[in-house]
Amino acid sequence: MKKNSLYYVVLLLCAVVQGAWAEAPVPSTELEPYITTLGNRMVYKFNYPTTSVTGEPIVLSSLLACWAPKEPEEGAAIESVHIYSHYTVTSNSQCPTSYTTSSADFVVLVPLFEGYAYDEKNPYKSIVKRSIVIMPDYEGYGVSSDRTHPYLAEEITAKQVIEAVTYGLELYGKLNGADNTLPLKDDWRCFSIGYSQGGAAALAVQRYIEMNDLSDQLHFRGTICGDGPYDLIATMRYYMDDDGTSYGTTTSHRQEQATMPVVLPMIMNGMIVCDPNMSSHTINDYLAQSFLDTGILDWLNNKNMSTSDINKAWLTQMDEGAVTIGEKTYTAPANMSEMFFKQEVPGMIWGTETVAWAHLDKIFSPGLYNYLKNSNNFNSTPALTGDPYEDLRYALEANNVCTGWQPQHRIQFAHSKGDMVVPYGNYLAFRGAHPSGENDIYRIDDTYSDSDHLNSGSKFLVKLSSEFFSYFEWVDGSTPTGIKTITDERDLMDDAWYDLSGRKLAGRPTEKGLYIHRGKKVVMSW
Repeated sequence: MKKNSLYYVVLLLCAVVQGAWAEAPVPSTELEPYITTLGNRMVYKFNYPTTSVTGEPIVLSSLLACWAPKEPEEGAAIESVHIYSHYTVTSNSQCPTSYTTSSADFVVLVPLFEGYAYDEKNPYKSIVKRSIVIMPDYEGYGVSSDRTHPYLAEEITAKQVIEAVTYGLELYGKLNGADNTLPLKDDWRCFSIGYSQGGAAALAVQRYIEMNDLSDQLHFRGTICGDGPYDLIATMRYYMDDDGTSYGTTTSHRQEQATMPVVLPMIMNGMIVCDPNMSSHTINDYLAQSFLDTGILDWLNNKNMSTSDINKAWLTQMDEGAVTIGEKTYTAPANMSEMFFKQEVPGMIWGTETVAWAHLDKIFSPGLYNYLKNSNNFNSTPALTGDPYEDLRYALEANNVCTGWQPQHRIQFAHSKGDMVVPYGNYLAFRGAHPSGENDIYRIDDTYSDSDHLNSGSKFLVKLSSEFFSYFEWVDGSTPTGIKTITDERDLMDDAWYDLSGRKLAGRPTEKGLYIHRGKKVVMSW
């Protein structure tokens, strides 16, 4: 009987393993029609091979949407390819391959690939809209939703996004006119676009394209990015230090407050999973146990709750002492009222909404709070020491997309000075790293600076496909005067080493740390 029992257990295990293998995603051999009810537009899904944040082969998923007119005029072709990097999501239902025709994100993106008749007074309206839009899921969403999302791990995210683009365009070519699809025009243009997390990813995509000599292959023109966390250390310093008067505007933010607390465990988890030097540290090194006891890690790992759902769960815990998610009840920690407080903020479109803000001295671990509180800790270049807080600063700086490169294509920034989630200091950090390029290689639109992050985001995305054609035209304009100078400077500095503040070193570094060499960040870990 025991032998038979063992036999059946083995059979069961084999069946489970085979089932897992059968369900493992594989790269697509053709585009899969996904939304076919949009008239002169088509939307497809596809899976593509790439590399995971930990270095092994992985398959991720993406959407590809395109203008596909049923009765095209003679010579009609795709004029632009838009690489869209999405903003922060916490639910798998929010990722691009879960979009429906009523998803808010999809509704505002549809005009980008709806096609438009040529207008001599506004040629970029047709150039921008006669397009393909590629919208990858990030690792940890879509077909890889069982994995931890490497939040704000910029280098690997950019690599994965670009591999979605090249693979998706290859599959698109195989359609060969099916579903009314059109060929790409010989001089098609490629733009990188994104807001918030997607804004930083869009900028990282440009950096990846330029530093891997992909500009010609992808017909790359430049980037349009809004309110992105380009410099995570600048973002954390704002949370700790701002008293509501930064950047010449007045906000309700105060020192040591987090206005969107859900991003903090996402940042810590992202750094732990993306940086091998963080592998000996845990989330408990950075966040208070009482904060974790709200259930936040379960909610992020399950990927069934949006950021709005998580906010509502915290509000319910504040009001009722517990919240039930699915079949599990999460009791509010005893110090819930000390960690969180309610704040009224403008809604994404109209009215106001109640949100849960947090006190950083209550949700950070004492060690991290004291480290961030001491501004002297930020006077030197980050170094790998084995200390959890110094190693975290090192990881945050390693994902800074402002330094370590010289842009070769134009960048149109949009950033609200009133953003209390991703502060304006992120744009200033980029400007500080490239002081001679403003209004030449890059420029800023901060005309809606009374808006906080969500409200600013809705304006950015709505205007992107309805009013921002001047953005595309400027990005795609004549060669910026600074490009030749930048190229010449990079040639001259090939053998030079710099610290992260841009100071030239006497020679090759002799201490552990993060440095810049030949325009790239280099880790010295001996």
